[in-house]
Amino acid sequence: MTAADSPATAAAAAGNAAVRAVIGEERFAQVQAAKLLVVGAGGIGCEVLKNLVLTGFEDIEVVDLDTIDVSNLNRQFLFRRAHVDRPKSEVAAEAVKQFRPQAKIKAYHGNVKDAEFGVEFMSKFDVVINALDNLEARRHVNRLCLAAEKPLLEAGSTGHLGQVTVIKKGETECFECQAKPTQKVFPFCTIRSTPEKPVHCLTWAKNLFDLCFGPDDESNLLSDLAEEMRQFQTQETVDGEDVGKRIFSHLFDADIQKQAKLEDLWSEKRPAPTPLPFDTACQKTETNGASAEDKDKLESQKVPSVAADAKGFVAAVATMYSERRSQIGQSCFSKDDPVSMDFVHCAANLRMENYRISRLSRWDAQSIAGSIIPAVASTNAIVSGLETVQLLHVLAAKGKPLRESRCRTVWVRYPEPSRKKILQPSTLLIPNEDCFVCGGRTGRVVVKSLTETKIKDFAKGCIQGQLGAHRPAIYFNGTCIFDPEYPEPGEEAEEEGLHPEWSLQEWGLTSGSLLQIEDECQGFSCNLVLREDADLDDEKFPAGFRVESGAGMAEEVVKEDAEKKRKAEEAAAEERAAKKVHLDANTVSLED
Repeated sequence: MTAADSPATAAAAAGNAAVRAVIGEERFAQVQAAKLLVVGAGGIGCEVLKNLVLTGFEDIEVVDLDTIDVSNLNRQFLFRRAHVDRPKSEVAAEAVKQFRPQAKIKAYHGNVKDAEFGVEFMSKFDVVINALDNLEARRHVNRLCLAAEKPLLEAGSTGHLGQVTVIKKGETECFECQAKPTQKVFPFCTIRSTPEKPVHCLTWAKNLFDLCFGPDDESNLLSDLAEEMRQFQTQETVDGEDVGKRIFSHLFDADIQKQAKLEDLWSEKRPAPTPLPFDTACQKTETNGASAEDKDKLESQKVPSVAADAKGFVAAVATMYSERRSQIGQSCFSKDDPVSMDFVHCAANLRMENYRISRLSRWDAQSIAGSIIPAVASTNAIVSGLETVQLLHVLAAKGKPLRESRCRTVWVRYPEPSRKKILQPSTLLIPNEDCFVCGGRTGRVVVKSLTETKIKDFAKGCIQGQLGAHRPAIYFNGTCIFDPEYPEPGEEAEEEGLHPEWSLQEWGLTSGSLLQIEDECQGFSCNLVLREDADLDDEKFPAGFRVESGAGMAEEVVKEDAEKKRKAEEAAAEERAAKKVHLDANTVSLED
């Protein structure tokens, strides 16, 4: 039997006839001629690829960085247990070709932020389809499509909620026209010494894992513990269980005793932490909050005893030294890695016990540590179906402005639908003129100190971390003051006249300086006005800077300026009142 006579080919032909009957010959011809790029082959990406080939698309390329994990199998239905550890993009391409053998599907196992997937690469596609769950990557693809002037179908899901929209330069809002929630950054002192919530302890535990088993990183919040934690790595042979107990004793007993002696930190409302020796922990076998309801829960949804956490912590360390010795110094935390998740869960719970914070189940710890809401397969299926429908509308527009076509933003709202509708469409919005990505406006960045902020930290934390640039170059008065080719100080950097270790002040920057940001990798550029504010709130902005540009920032800036003005007026009024009282007290009546 030839490929042309195979059951899959026959099924594809029958599917083509059905699709033709629904959308017509002209639109079906557009479908078969279209060249598409799908970015992401996970929950939504698998469903999108399946939908595309069943609709009749035959020229598709797909990019994904990840490999398949066992935890993916319950919602990413193109994958099977035999595929575990293989690249998602390659397996997904193989799987959907079974639905349409004649389709040309090219898979890339790589990061879409790599140089090979730049503006020129994006320019060869008719439409780009996003199926990403990573905010940084979504911002990157958004900028590439704006630079290449290609339509982008953007979609995402969070539990039972989802959204699909269409983005086109100059015609619609881009992905960054509306402010997106950013990852919460906690002050150093809260994580290191005064945790109050489970998330503080989980953040501490994630940093601890990277400190113990990852590469050197001076920015690690626990870097002051590095010498104690790394002393075992130089030894050729070690007893992993003994190492685990020694780390336990240092972190949850000795270090806590030191913290408890810092009397200035503690009060009646915030009592000092309680040290936890290993032997004492092993005796605490009771399970907090055990009830009849726990009988119906999975083990991962139950809060373990302190003894179980203590033994689990030691076991995780022992596993790293016995089974992953070669990976020590190169590992990093992953919520999907059982060993690193066991380490972080147990370490966080033990720290919660030190500080009298209610401990968590592994299920809850994994959700918080991974900043995730469990994915729902049916939501992914709905969202991918909506993306396919919007793709047909984009192709049918034929050069007509997308806002005048049938393209829509569609929201998936469940279990609390709006107006009794699970799917809620809305008109595509025009670009936000205040968006620093597509609106062409100048943004503002406030730094706490020009003298203390190094240009390399500003580039990494602000330009990359907050503004989403990938490889930014920073210019001031036409001179390059930061080049991504030389992110660290060294002879080569000095030869190019670059000093990444210099402060902003050393580069001649003052409050009001205008910077130019260029990212050739993204085809992105913008202007930023720098402003210094020594009163920048350390609790709200522990990194030492605040972005005041882009979507969603205008109202916040106005409110803050109004609040500062109100406080200044109140202070002035109090000063005038104090002067009046002083004047009255020193005034002699004429009658006297």
